[in-house]
Amino acid sequence: MDRILFFFDVCLYGIFNILSVKENKTKGRNKMAAIMRLALGVLMVFSDCVGSNIIELNVSKAAKKGDMVAKCGCSDLDCSFSGAFDSQGFDISKSGNIILAKDAVSFEQETLPVLVKTKDSCYTNMAAEQKFIIHIVDSSNSVSMSSPILHSSMLNDFPALVGTVESLTPPGGETDQYKSFYLLGPLSEHFKVKINSANEVEILKEPSFLNSETFSTFLFILVFKSEHQTYYYNAELFIGSDIEDSEDRYISVQESHDVMKRQISTVVPRNVAKNISVYENNTGVLFNILDNPSQNNGMSFEILDALPEDIFQIDADGNVTLKDGARLDYDKGHRVYTIRIEVKSELGGQVTRYTVHLKVLDSNDEFPVFVNEPSPFLSTVRSNAPLRTTVYILSASDPDPGSSLRFYNNGSLDFDVDENTGNIMTARIFNGVNDTDGTDYVITVYVSDIAAPVLQTTEVTVTVRMGRRGPQFFSSSYSANVRDDNEINQIFPLLDSNGDNSPVQTLNFQADSGGTTTYSVYSSTSATSDKFDISPDGNLRVLSKLLLGVDPPQYSLYIQAQDSFSGLSTNVDLTVHLLKNYKPMFTLPVYTQTVLESLKVNDSVLTVETMGNNGTQNFNYSVDSSVFWVENSNGKGIIRVRSQLDYEAASDAYYQDHSYTFHVTVDGYNITSLVVVYIQNVNDEAPTFTSSSESTIQDTIDSGRTVMNVKAIDKDGDKVTYRFLGSSSIFSIDQTSGKITISIPGSQLPDNQDSYELIVAAQDDGSCCEYGTAHTTMLPIKINIVDSKNFKPQFVDCRSYYNASILEEEHRGTVVLTVSATDRNKGENGVVDYTILSFRDNLRQDFTIEKINGSGVIKSNVKFDRETLKDILKVTVIATDHGQPPLSSECSFIVDVIDINDNAPVFLSGENVQGCQGRDEGRVSRDSSVSDVALNIRAFDIDSGENAEVVYSLVDNPGNYFNIMTKTGMIIVNQNLSDAPERVSLQVVASDKGEIPQNSTTFVDIVVSNSSVTKIWPSGKNNPDQIIDDNTRTDALINTVSFGTTITGARLIVKCQSSEMTDKFKISVPASDNRKFELHAAGDFDDEKDTKVVQIRVYTGQGNDQKYEDSYFLFQINDTNNKAPIFVNRENPSIGKIEFSVQEEQAVGEEVGILLAHDGDSNPLFNKVSYRTRFNDTNFKVDESSGVVSTLIEFDRENLTTDTVDLQVIAEDGYPSSIPGQTGPNTGSKVVQITIEDINDNPPYFANSFYFFTVPENAPVYQHVGTIKALDKDDEKTSKYTKYSVGESRYFGVNENTGDIFVAGILFGQANTNITVMFTADDGKYSASVNVYIGVQKTYNRRPEFSGNYDIKSIVANRNYNESLFQVKANDPDCGNPCHLTYDIIWGDPVIPRVFRIDQSTGEVFLLAPLESRPYVFSVKVTDSSSGGRKKRSLAAKDAYTTVTINPAACNTHQEANAAGTCECIDYCKNTALCHNGGTCQLNCTDGSERGYSCQCPSGYGDWDCSEVVVVTSSSITNNEDDNTWLIVLLVCLAALIAVVILIVAFLVMRRKRMDKDKSMFAYDNDDYDIREDVMDYDEDGAGEDDYAGYDISVIRKPVNAREGTIIPKSRTTSDKPNTSSGPSTGHLGDFINERLGDAEGESGAPPYDTLHEFMYEGEGSLAGSLSSINTSSSGGSQDYEYLQEWGPKFAKLADMYNTYEDSD
Repeated sequence: MDRILFFFDVCLYGIFNILSVKENKTKGRNKMAAIMRLALGVLMVFSDCVGSNIIELNVSKAAKKGDMVAKCGCSDLDCSFSGAFDSQGFDISKSGNIILAKDAVSFEQETLPVLVKTKDSCYTNMAAEQKFIIHIVDSSNSVSMSSPILHSSMLNDFPALVGTVESLTPPGGETDQYKSFYLLGPLSEHFKVKINSANEVEILKEPSFLNSETFSTFLFILVFKSEHQTYYYNAELFIGSDIEDSEDRYISVQESHDVMKRQISTVVPRNVAKNISVYENNTGVLFNILDNPSQNNGMSFEILDALPEDIFQIDADGNVTLKDGARLDYDKGHRVYTIRIEVKSELGGQVTRYTVHLKVLDSNDEFPVFVNEPSPFLSTVRSNAPLRTTVYILSASDPDPGSSLRFYNNGSLDFDVDENTGNIMTARIFNGVNDTDGTDYVITVYVSDIAAPVLQTTEVTVTVRMGRRGPQFFSSSYSANVRDDNEINQIFPLLDSNGDNSPVQTLNFQADSGGTTTYSVYSSTSATSDKFDISPDGNLRVLSKLLLGVDPPQYSLYIQAQDSFSGLSTNVDLTVHLLKNYKPMFTLPVYTQTVLESLKVNDSVLTVETMGNNGTQNFNYSVDSSVFWVENSNGKGIIRVRSQLDYEAASDAYYQDHSYTFHVTVDGYNITSLVVVYIQNVNDEAPTFTSSSESTIQDTIDSGRTVMNVKAIDKDGDKVTYRFLGSSSIFSIDQTSGKITISIPGSQLPDNQDSYELIVAAQDDGSCCEYGTAHTTMLPIKINIVDSKNFKPQFVDCRSYYNASILEEEHRGTVVLTVSATDRNKGENGVVDYTILSFRDNLRQDFTIEKINGSGVIKSNVKFDRETLKDILKVTVIATDHGQPPLSSECSFIVDVIDINDNAPVFLSGENVQGCQGRDEGRVSRDSSVSDVALNIRAFDIDSGENAEVVYSLVDNPGNYFNIMTKTGMIIVNQNLSDAPERVSLQVVASDKGEIPQNSTTFVDIVVSNSSVTKIWPSGKNNPDQIIDDNTRTDALINTVSFGTTITGARLIVKCQSSEMTDKFKISVPASDNRKFELHAAGDFDDEKDTKVVQIRVYTGQGNDQKYEDSYFLFQINDTNNKAPIFVNRENPSIGKIEFSVQEEQAVGEEVGILLAHDGDSNPLFNKVSYRTRFNDTNFKVDESSGVVSTLIEFDRENLTTDTVDLQVIAEDGYPSSIPGQTGPNTGSKVVQITIEDINDNPPYFANSFYFFTVPENAPVYQHVGTIKALDKDDEKTSKYTKYSVGESRYFGVNENTGDIFVAGILFGQANTNITVMFTADDGKYSASVNVYIGVQKTYNRRPEFSGNYDIKSIVANRNYNESLFQVKANDPDCGNPCHLTYDIIWGDPVIPRVFRIDQSTGEVFLLAPLESRPYVFSVKVTDSSSGGRKKRSLAAKDAYTTVTINPAACNTHQEANAAGTCECIDYCKNTALCHNGGTCQLNCTDGSERGYSCQCPSGYGDWDCSEVVVVTSSSITNNEDDNTWLIVLLVCLAALIAVVILIVAFLVMRRKRMDKDKSMFAYDNDDYDIREDVMDYDEDGAGEDDYAGYDISVIRKPVNAREGTIIPKSRTTSDKPNTSSGPSTGHLGDFINERLGDAEGESGAPPYDTLHEFMYEGEGSLAGSLSSINTSSSGGSQDYEYLQEWGPKFAKLADMYNTYEDSD
């Protein structure tokens, strides 16, 4: 039976081919194809009825030759084509695959039957003759067959695993919303496909099927079906009760077909992604797919596909290379390729699918290109041009990165080329060259990329004319298209030689001389055109009105450009095309499309076009959008993406309510159409954290308490959930709110860990959008643990640092001292940092401090010089912990600078002293005695101690006549001087007693006089060492020296200069006694130390007899208790007080600070300091010896009037003062200001019981709403760590540090509501909450929303409908149901308003007239209601649009179309009363069917409805049942075939008749004048299919008892009144016919219609009124149609046509 049925398929297939060849027009071919498919469907129904196995498959039109369609065996020996199908576009490969023998797009038929014979097939379920029906479908349906075969085994009825859903999802199918799998093939009804909980695809078998077989091999087609894709897999299923048995059987079968053995196992492909980069110039192996190519043990490799170009191949080693002739090109080709490669291990065991994202890298492989315009390159130069005059500047570009271009002159001696700039300059002076006629110099220049690995060079010539040159056009020719409805002086764009819009443009070579260019249009060599000229903007201006038919269709002209300076001119051809009077009209007034925001740049959005014109003119389009651009292609405009789309972009004039609105315009015409692109959200935004990443809690925190709040928002509007990356046993996070709490009490936290670092993952749920993938954002957080009580750091032993010292002249960075402070807090809170304060001049610190191993190492920051140091070095070290808030303590001390022997003694007089004139000179008599003083000399050392003690010696003492006192420097007579020379020179050395002595040298002269020399200074008073107290005051008498003779003066000598007073001394001779002088103090000696030396000169005599003699007094400064203690602690200069601090609520005895006072006396008896308070302070006490200040009470800062307390302290030295007028010890006092520092002992609170803010509903994410600050009795420094949160609010967030509330979600839909937010302030110990009410204001009206465009295929052509066809439905997001929306149809096709009507309230679309078998496209506009209270523009009514496309289905009378446009039988059988006496109703909607159904009658009944009793003999039943069934079926099929042929012939006859009648309607056969839009044949008999239903004799022949259930096909009526006459009430046929005729006469809406047509309705808005011939009063005589001329161009042609027609009569 299958062969018989398939025979008819082949017959129909052949008939279709014959008719297709004979049909000359596409329209006819389409109708014939529809009839053939309908007939084929009828036979397929019959085939199904008798149990035929048919496999129906879809093949994409994009499929190429060699692509697999199906599989029929294991080799080409298994199967072959039956009949003539081996040459119909298919072939069988060696592996038993049915493949395409040509590209699918070249098939002329959309449905192709294929019959395959199988012999000894390796597949158990493959029939001996297997029938396939192949449907060629549009490539947009994305249909393809996978080349790899899935292998799986089913052992003991366990499911067979074929892979995971992910591995079986085809490329590009990952975003499809719905996935399903099912099987095709013989016996597939015994199997089903299931997806288990692990997302694996399993095949299950019916338990009773094949339960006795030990082994079977089945071949099925596994179909992947989703919303957008259909994907086929060939699946081999091995079924057995024992796996070894199945393997052996399979191997034997394969060997018989000479094919490779396959491993029988469940193979689940493994998916691996790789990112690989290669350079574009790579021509060898691009990469190896294996990570370790050496591990290739018998693997096989196959490239499954490559996008966007299949240019790759893979060898047996896994090396991927380019196919022959293919190349990578970064600059002109694709920059990213996606390659899918399948790797199978040995014997096909493990399958790995690699998805390689191959990125092409740029390399320097492109040649430079000259970019100068116009071409060729021309220039001029004057004969008197100076040397190196620039005549042309070349410009070149190279798209490669890192290119370096250089220009070179190729042999010209007259011109040079600048290598870097491309400037062409004169290389000589051209004086004497005749430039009247012009001399051309051709310069060859080449540009090279010197950075290229291989030199890349491009050459060009530049022609330089000596003299003048006419203008040069930028294009070699121009053209223009002019319409024959032009206006005078109308401007049309000029097109260059490439067809691009380009106003005329020239290069004027005399512009530097003032030359300008004028343009003229010439029709001949001497005559300018009287119809055209060039407009000021360089386009074509038409000077007269042109008319096609009167004026030629084309003008051949030329444009002349003339230079005003030289008079030279240049011509270029101009061609003007005169086009027909056609104004383009867009196919739609509004184009709409919904696209994903993930659309890439240059992706297409939609296509616009104009309605077919009466010529061959293609129009160009442009758009007024910065986001989209239009590509002009063969008269269509493809709207493409210019810049990246963003659903979340801010609104502007072109982007509102997530839609872009712009206009598309036909270039050159004022014709526009609106384009609305609705952007569909894609989950492309990752959550963004708005909260802090760090928090601090105390160690006394209770379990379950909030630690911190993390908040992330998603601009897509997704709901965000939170989790820890990894697990935590101490902390937990709320998945919804992000609140982190502690799971255990703080007392159980480990002591050795003071902080915890976690990672919070915020993931969106993708609820915003249908497309996109989930996003996760990570936030590392840190939770610090601090002590509940914050202790201040304490220095270990501050007083021990008082003896700190440093040697002078030590280098900067010398370690002075190491200090250490400890903090009783643990962890981070107990970490102590150090700072130092050691300023003397407020410019530079004397010391620095560095933290090393927890201690502070103090280092010098300057090199100290003790001798120039005036002040003591006060140092304050501050130790600060890491507590919250941080606490600090101070330790102050003095650093003593220790003297080193860095200074040599300095002589106070002599030749080496500035200000002295020569050597010191002494005088003795020759008869002087030994030990007589010859000369006093003295040196002083500013060092201290032994380093300052000076000893003297003589190193050059000729004759040894003299000696020097080592301690005093007094030179005395050492022996008899009788033989001594008159002048003896001595070299004196003064040395100190340092460890390494320093010394100075001076020379002195001793004059030995033969006469007597008298000494002035008494021997006991010469060079004395004396003591002076440091409390000596100014004017105090220090010493008196009496002489034995009268002295005439006494002076103090400093550097050989005499005076009566120095800085510390003054001298005088009393008038009462001129034998002495008095030495007084000229200043106080408090700050003096060590020693002081003064040189005193005493005079005797007067005039020439005056003599003098010097003596040196050395004073030791004696320390007395004359210095009061001075506090060393750092003092705040602005308040003049020492500052200490202590936290409130600290226990009594808490240390506040340490006082340090310094006593400048050197005597230990005088500098020992003790401390006390001035008054008996009740708040603080001071330790007498240590200076430690501590508390006497526990403070509460909030109950104090001020947070500072002053304490007056006294330091005394404990020894009676030596200061004149003072009794008791010396004392120093200071005020210590002690700050009572705040701790967190008060909860936050809010000023108001609630807060209210408003925000507009269209507020963007992050917009500020309001700020709330919690109040706290604690200090601001303490409460600054307060964190703010808003709980689980989806719409709002808060800056946890500032309290700024912001929008965190999309507020649309919340207008006119108050959103309550629980606002919480948490200071780490206490928290407070308050309700915040945020009113969302209705400040914006959103547009209504359609779900998308409508593609209607369920309407049948040439059929009337009473009910609405379908309903367009829009949703107004601003209102609930019901919403008042208004729907309107807007159209470009004028047929639309005559065949469609829309209910403005419901959106239901009704049919006004039957539709033809052609597409109908129109737009529907919906407008929301505009409230009278909407005063703002943003609240005005808004429109939205959708596009409706209707493709009527070509179904017969008894069929209806489903949603996919497929014709299906009308289910008459749901009326159970159609068949009587137990008859079974069966649908039969084939062409020619009388009723659309038939009744299968039981034995004893007959007629079409089983209503008649039939006498049946037993012989008639018995003899024919088994033997003649095939004959009956054959006769039925032959009858169906004959009926189809009759229908075809009838159709051709009718079509021919109609064509003949159309030709005779008017005298004008020219299609240009046939403007009819809808021509009705008034002499047509019947009213189509509805009339057939009206005359259906089967309806009126119904038995009486079956009338009530009869279904009568409905027809369109002009009244809603139901027809109640369903049949004859008495059973008499004649009476019933009379009743129906009466109905027809009285009610025009009752069927049958006969020839009655409705001509009363002809649309709205026509100026012509009704054109119906029924209403005219004409008597049929001649009429004047000239009045139609006034109704516009279309009616003018109608008037002209009818007048001509009457004239022809």
